[in-house]
Amino acid sequence: MLEHYAETAYRGKQNAKFRDRIATDERDSMYCRYQSKQAIFPRGDVFGHCFDNSQRLEYKLNISGVANKHRSILTQNESQLELPLASNPVSFIDTLTLAWGVLHISILFLLLAFPITSFFLGDIAEAFDSYTVLLSVWFFSKILNWLIWPYFRSNFKLAVIFDRKTGVVKIPKSDAKSFAYLSFEEFNAHYKATHNPKSGFPHRGLTLLHYKEDQRYDVAYNNEIACSLQHWELLQNFMDVTQPLADIPQFEYYREFDKTTAEFDKTNGRPKYFWYRVDKSFLKEMNHADDELLKEFNDEEELNNLLTGKPIKKLTPPDIFKFPWKYADNIKAESEIKFGKTLWQKFTSFLMVDL
Repeated sequence: MLEHYAETAYRGKQNAKFRDRIATDERDSMYCRYQSKQAIFPRGDVFGHCFDNSQRLEYKLNISGVANKHRSILTQNESQLELPLASNPVSFIDTLTLAWGVLHISILFLLLAFPITSFFLGDIAEAFDSYTVLLSVWFFSKILNWLIWPYFRSNFKLAVIFDRKTGVVKIPKSDAKSFAYLSFEEFNAHYKATHNPKSGFPHRGLTLLHYKEDQRYDVAYNNEIACSLQHWELLQNFMDVTQPLADIPQFEYYREFDKTTAEFDKTNGRPKYFWYRVDKSFLKEMNHADDELLKEFNDEEELNNLLTGKPIKKLTPPDIFKFPWKYADNIKAESEIKFGKTLWQKFTSFLMVDL
């Protein structure tokens, strides 16, 4: 059965017979057995671009220098064409890290909210005691983050790494101490939905699942399918060496190290380090173009097409996504590029834990 699946599903072909029957007994993971039966995202472009609202954050992470720091920690080697991405927890270490982050954010919220509430209720002594306890817990969390966490972080693999040069996806194994090395072409992007108890609407996403082994990469967004499709196109673009990298802030770092992209940039006269030099106000223009394109995409209708195996409507993006520098007015000189956190970013980084 797995041999049939390899020839039908993971090569991007919809085949309900195999999708519904495959891997009921072959897989150890119940989650992977369930996900292997879900609808498969089509290969190739739907939107024809990879720019979405998340690129505003990627722009800030680049300029602040945070992106480069995280990339060096997560890849743990000198490769310049590896894209590390966070996935849903798949190991105890993953779960522990997520819980730590949530706990720390909760403490920060309580540091502000609980003492103030107690103060206005007139119990100043309780407000002081609450503040002292919460501040002690926050301080202990910061000490762990500064002194102990770097040691553990260098010994555990907590990101899924996409290697453009080799076409390999490196997925942390269940012990988080080693990687499974698997070809990107042996993965399907299966539809995923998780329940959101707060809103009642599902979070839609994708599970990039190996056709045979229980190795995966999971992401989920809001209740629209468009975000997941755009992320799937982003992964395909990064792993397809026959085409240049998408012109988005997230990929700026990689452009000069990739031969196909470097040749494209030289041929078309693209300014070097464009997304490090352009004013952040230009992101609004890019977001507007994305919003206009999405108006042509009926999310509910296309979700139904995905789930029933029908073709999804393909859109034709405007040139601003392929040649954004031609539409930007304020591009600084290369010598004026400055990386570093603002005072506010330094303050908020100090309050948080760096995981």
